Amino acid sequence: MSDVLATVTTVASLLLAVIALVASARDRAPDRVQFAGTVVVNAVAVLLLGAAVVTWFGGTGPREVTTFVGYGLTLALLPAGAWIVGKMEPTRFGSLIIGVGALIMPVLVLRMGQVWGA
Repeated sequence: MSDVLATVTTVASLLLAVIALVASARDRAPDRVQFAGTVVVNAVAVLLLGAAVVTWFGGTGPREVTTFVGYGLTLALLPAGAWIVGKMEPTRFGSLIIGVGALIMPVLVLRMGQVWGA
């Protein structure tokens, strides 16, 4: 797995979490800034997952394949899922959903690295 992409994914998701949680504290519904942040986090997460799969085909793979695939699918689907559910709740709690979803992303990246064998 790429350490640079893992770091970028972590930083982007933490930045999105701060933006969304501050919006929630200010009693704001999800907006375009949160949408753009969600798109960026999702794009970087998919790049990280793609780099891991390419490395895997190159010969170096995870120690626990099933667990890695589960974390990878969650990493790829969580930002979009949080955005959809957040937009379904057009109150401050929608921003809270997006913020909490963004806080889960660094944990997934960390666990993927641990399962990979880093």
